[in-house]
Amino acid sequence: MAETFKIGTRASVMAVRQTDAIIQALEKRFPEHRFEMVTRPAVADRDLKSRLSAMGGKGGAFITAMRGMMRDGDADMAMHSLKDLPGNDEYYADADFSIGACLPRSDPRDALVVRSGIDGEHPPAVIGTSSVRRTAFLRRLLPASRIVAFRGAADKRIERLDGGVPMEFNYGAKTPPIDALVLAKAGLERIDLGHRIARVFSVAEMCPAVGQGVVIAEYASGNEKIRRLLAGIDDRDTAYCYRAERALLRSLNGHCDSPIGGHAWIESGRLKLRAVVVSIDGRSLLEVCDDTDCADPVALGSRVGERLNALGAQTIIKESRFVD
Repeated sequence: MAETFKIGTRASVMAVRQTDAIIQALEKRFPEHRFEMVTRPAVADRDLKSRLSAMGGKGGAFITAMRGMMRDGDADMAMHSLKDLPGNDEYYADADFSIGACLPRSDPRDALVVRSGIDGEHPPAVIGTSSVRRTAFLRRLLPASRIVAFRGAADKRIERLDGGVPMEFNYGAKTPPIDALVLAKAGLERIDLGHRIARVFSVAEMCPAVGQGVVIAEYASGNEKIRRLLAGIDDRDTAYCYRAERALLRSLNGHCDSPIGGHAWIESGRLKLRAVVVSIDGRSLLEVCDDTDCADPVALGSRVGERLNALGAQTIIKESRFVD
């Protein structure tokens, strides 16, 4: 019997595009059913002047509203960018929701977008980012540039970049106009702004965030009907990779905006994982690489995280908790 299922998402251009991709996958796999998008603004969409940490990190800023839609019965499932999903023990203690599906991974690399009229061949004077990880890597890669906090949806950030509009915070801080932004390459391409990319950072230069480039659908644990639907569109290779990366994040007890990079990929039948923890000033970098067969990605991620902890990763991660 045909049924209609609702997918919750934020109302930003990127969130809508990503949810459309899930809907298309579900419609192709289950043409007998209908799938509809429902939107709700997240806390971070309404408040651009507070620190993300004051909203409970990315989990509170982006994830809570989508889960609220499912709790309220307004959505059967919700779309998330996996990199926004917390990965520490506190997250796993809440068993009310589960990841049901991931789409095939898009390009996980970070990209530099420069202000119109700026020469992209030279390091920008002021670069904006909302990511502690990107801040740390930029200070390492481009030490002559000033890195400042700059929040908002990707398309809106680029509008403020081009207009020379500074970022103002409710605690009195104000950035100068910025010359460039660092954003996810996949996200820029998804919202048709790939032509603005001036430089793509290799994964060796700037190790991606755990889960970057992965779009997932979450559902209420125990809802077997939704679990079976989502299982029908789950991409196996991507799932192996993100499970290794998220096991790494959990082993490090990293919050969702720690200076942690984790990139897993499959090569010649082996699951490989490179993980990096970098200090906020960019001067210290810890790196571990390992691989295994694809049978146990969680064991790989946990092992890599334990090796980073043995090298002193927790000192760097704890320091990052005081940075927005």
